[in-house]
Amino acid sequence: MTNTPFIRIARIATAASLLFAACGSDKSISEHVALAAIKHYAAANPVYETANIDYGEVKFNQKSDTGLLEAYRALEKGGYVTLELLKERKRFLSKDSTFVYLIKLTDKSIPFVLEKTDKRARVKTIEYALDEDGGVHVEQTGKNRAKATVTLKKAETDFADFAPKGSGNNASFIKKTYSLRFNGETGWEVTK
Repeated sequence: MTNTPFIRIARIATAASLLFAACGSDKSISEHVALAAIKHYAAANPVYETANIDYGEVKFNQKSDTGLLEAYRALEKGGYVTLELLKERKRFLSKDSTFVYLIKLTDKSIPFVLEKTDKRARVKTIEYALDEDGGVHVEQTGKNRAKATVTLKKAETDFADFAPKGSGNNASFIKKTYSLRFNGETGWEVTK
């Protein structure tokens, strides 16, 4: 009796409904489904912080730009830029000197450069990655809408010394809320 056509059809229907539910086609959202949608979205839309750096002929004052020059020297050690001293001028009866360097970006800096003009580049200073172990807080806001809050771990790049001072971020992570919407064909997706 276990192989009757009715039982086979019932088993196929049960298996199909389980497969359909596992693919995220259910309008109720779970933490696992929300995390998978956010992970997919974050791969195409990474979260990062930026700063501008100057290159080409750049002038430094020994007193006021010491930290900035050290940041460029650290980039040179890492292979992201090259520094070539063009001019050095000592001021008479002063402890302050001025230097003019020719700064060039190398191929190693390409993954961090977002925009570039003739004398300035916008670079990534901090990158954030999804902390899958940090959990997710899901709140369904309607039949087809939900909000999910996740933890993003902070990772400084070698350009972090150029980040604006006093940004006030003293934590190694941020919390970010994503809005999700249910699509009948593809399941739950992040809208922003």
